[in-house]
Amino acid sequence: EGDKSSAVAPRRDTLDMTDEKALMQKFPSLRVMKGTPYLKFLHAAIRDKTQTRPKFVFYTDQLLRLLCEFALDAVPHKQNIVTTPTGNQFQGVSFVPICGVSVMRSGEAMETAIRTIMLDIKIGKVLVQHDAETKQRRLLYSKLPKDVVKHHVLILDPILASGSSALAVLKHLKEVGVKQEQISLVSMISCPEGVSTILEKYPKITISTSMVDSRLDNQRFIIPGIGEFADRYFGT
Repeated sequence: EGDKSSAVAPRRDTLDMTDEKALMQKFPSLRVMKGTPYLKFLHAAIRDKTQTRPKFVFYTDQLLRLLCEFALDAVPHKQNIVTTPTGNQFQGVSFVPICGVSVMRSGEAMETAIRTIMLDIKIGKVLVQHDAETKQRRLLYSKLPKDVVKHHVLILDPILASGSSALAVLKHLKEVGVKQEQISLVSMISCPEGVSTILEKYPKITISTSMVDSRLDNQRFIIPGIGEFADRYFGT
């Protein structure tokens, strides 16, 4: 069996370093987490189709927290000098006001992660559904913070596949007055098609993702992907 396994060509699951580098060169506002052993461990844990739901949720939550921390590194900030208990000064930073917008239902899985690292963050919700007549995604529900235009907005959408849902959300944010430069799309798993769709239309937003998979199949699923994320996370 060992000889048989070694004869099989390696599968191209995620973008190789050359393709990923080319994608990031084409789209400078695409940010991809470094592929550390722990990150790969987490991805293997949540992508395994035999994984139990409790472990799937546990490891997903770990990954989402790391991703949200990574996304914050791209949020505008300014110098913040504080005085320590020793009477000395420490130079840190403070962020501009930040709010999250979770894309229901899967984006709600990211709310705990962002609340864990950003105390008292405001979170809005949007619902995007497929329109059978137009064959397009349309915004069905929106509840945003009243002062959303004064914030840097983190769109919380775990899976960036075709990008159609994110486009609907971005269009809505534009309509209410949020500028591209104020927006970060935070997605756990992405693919080149989705990244291209978003950044070709909205080149000034930032996309922060933990991994870019190889492609979409003809059913518009990411390959190798993770399956129906919301169903696996919420147990439905």
